[in-house]
Amino acid sequence: MAQQTTCYRVEEIPVEETTLGATDFLIPVAHFHQTIFQCFNHPFLFKVTEGETLQSVKGRMVDRFKDIPEKEFEKYKFTLITHGRMNPLGDDFVFNSSDFITNIDMDSKPINEAHLDVFLHSRPWLGLEHALKPPKRSRYNYVEKPVKIHNQ
Repeated sequence: MAQQTTCYRVEEIPVEETTLGATDFLIPVAHFHQTIFQCFNHPFLFKVTEGETLQSVKGRMVDRFKDIPEKEFEKYKFTLITHGRMNPLGDDFVFNSSDFITNIDMDSKPINEAHLDVFLHSRPWLGLEHALKPPKRSRYNYVEKPVKIHNQ
């Protein structure tokens, strides 16, 4: 008998997103650079209301990403990823639950291993396209000299 493994994803959810109304739903969001296969940082879930515009969602995301300057956030490109295809979104894009909830989500049958790969790659998600910028190093690091140890 083969040993089964289970993976769980744990993330901290902001207090304002802990309760979902009748028209609210969670969408998966991930950061990527140029292609959807170059993802980085941690993916997360974001609460969206039915009929909400991308402009409104951007405003709430700026509040959530407090460590990213607003000028840097303006460079982010928002993309809807469905079946491995990137669809760029404009500020007038309106979120509908039908765009993010697929038929496989509605199916009451449990997902077996054969369908797991198809399920994970066919589930729509919101992509944030931007370059990964490493944190700036302190200028004092450049003046430090390395320590040399001579073994005799």
